[in-house]
Amino acid sequence: KATVSVLYWSQEVKMAKRGTGVYSRGEKVEVFYRFEHDGSGDGAEGYFPVLTPDAGLFNPRLGLTDSWQEAVVLHDFNPQTYDEKVRDTWVIVTMSHGRWANRKGQSLDLSDKHNTTVMMKPCDVRFPEQQQPLLSFLCVRWGGPYPIPEHSDDGEFGGWGDIGTCICDKYINTFFQVVYNEVGPNYEVYSCFVSQSADLQKIYGPGVSGLLKGKHKAGLYYLWPVAWMDCNEGQTGYVEKDAMLTLMKNMECAGIPSRHPHPSNLYHLFASKSWTATMCLSQGFNVPCTTKVNRAQILDNPRASAKQALEALTVLQKAKHGVVEKNHSNISGVAKLGFSWEAQDVLFFKGVEQLGGRLERLLEQAGCMADCIYVQENVPNDCEIRIYLIDGKPAKKLYSKFCEVDNSGSFSSFRRIEDRNIVLKEWFGNNDAGLADAEKQIAALCDKWLVWLRAECSAPPAVCRMDFFVKLHGPTATVTTGELTEQGASMLGWAEGPQVTFSAVVRECLNQQPIPSRSSPPPQRRKIEQ
Repeated sequence: KATVSVLYWSQEVKMAKRGTGVYSRGEKVEVFYRFEHDGSGDGAEGYFPVLTPDAGLFNPRLGLTDSWQEAVVLHDFNPQTYDEKVRDTWVIVTMSHGRWANRKGQSLDLSDKHNTTVMMKPCDVRFPEQQQPLLSFLCVRWGGPYPIPEHSDDGEFGGWGDIGTCICDKYINTFFQVVYNEVGPNYEVYSCFVSQSADLQKIYGPGVSGLLKGKHKAGLYYLWPVAWMDCNEGQTGYVEKDAMLTLMKNMECAGIPSRHPHPSNLYHLFASKSWTATMCLSQGFNVPCTTKVNRAQILDNPRASAKQALEALTVLQKAKHGVVEKNHSNISGVAKLGFSWEAQDVLFFKGVEQLGGRLERLLEQAGCMADCIYVQENVPNDCEIRIYLIDGKPAKKLYSKFCEVDNSGSFSSFRRIEDRNIVLKEWFGNNDAGLADAEKQIAALCDKWLVWLRAECSAPPAVCRMDFFVKLHGPTATVTTGELTEQGASMLGWAEGPQVTFSAVVRECLNQQPIPSRSSPPPQRRKIEQ
């Protein structure tokens, strides 16, 4: 099982803080403001403090979305009358910061005192003090005019689960809730809201790095880099891959390690899918034969490119297996793009004519800038087994498959099963010996891939997912590597997934060191007069 961080901000510490003092009307305090709690849960757009007017008005918009903020107590607070379930008993304050904005560039009307009055739990209130945060985050996220769909339905795009896609607000808010649960109000978040790829070029690494005051710094990039020109209404959260990867590298040069999804070089490896062609002839990794077809060749003559791609596959198959299918009309497989998400841009084909059409269709999508298309041999399978690896150890196993391929070549009718017994009965005809053999091979492949990944990046990934195609043949199985997937991949409804994976990311942000526990409660505040 994955290790769990030692909680810095335990429930016992919270309770100790709640009973240690009083706050009187007019006193200056600091409150731990959290952006995801603004808007009163009614869908209203939350506001955050900005340092200058242009930081909230112009793109990209930059502000402190989670941090300690100065405030003034509006009503006397007695912890003996505090009831967490009754908001009127909380510490009621007015925020002192003089400039607030939201991701849409709207400024908060400070003349209306209701806009600056907030109710805070006493564990998030303190007297002013100078204390370095344990963690500082730069969070680059979507701030465009169109909201990001969560796609949280179990069957939608493979089923992201309750927290939605890895670029939506719900996912991000869940991560910071885990951060808060594990380190308490001992962190800060500078969020940069972008609405187009050009915004990424305006983020200045040394300037941002200078704002982050924490003992540890971390860059979080909740966007999808794609090989398309800039996003439109139907592509919220997508940005041009070169712009995003360049930003990540620039922030790394400024001393901000990329923690979500991964360091820029490792993320490029995962997202580009380049490893599929590089590793397909490497013995023991079980990667399907894969060739890359150049964009210019396809645009010049799709059919000739398809014929050449199938010829390349036969050369690779002969080198790898010693046998080939000489009749190109019988060769099947998939054509797919790198830097593509949610099982899109993966098309099944059979024969030259169909492959030529698939290649042309993929490249002629509006704005597509892909420099190549991957053509991969078909992998007959009974299902996919997906392994979630936390700190280099298997933490969860899920079984899934796309049950249908439509006339356009797109995969559909996705199904996911967690229970091995159900899978064994429905998909493997109760062939326990064959499935056990597959699981044994998968465990060995996971270890082998983890070693290989250390060549690309010296630091092992805190979180990744590996997908394997499985085909049983009596008591034995054929196992083929399907995908190496980055942190942020669909959790497929894994209920404990967010806590387990996000805790691992927090540990990585702290350089994989255990989060220190407090040996004593916080300093005592003024005692209540009896």
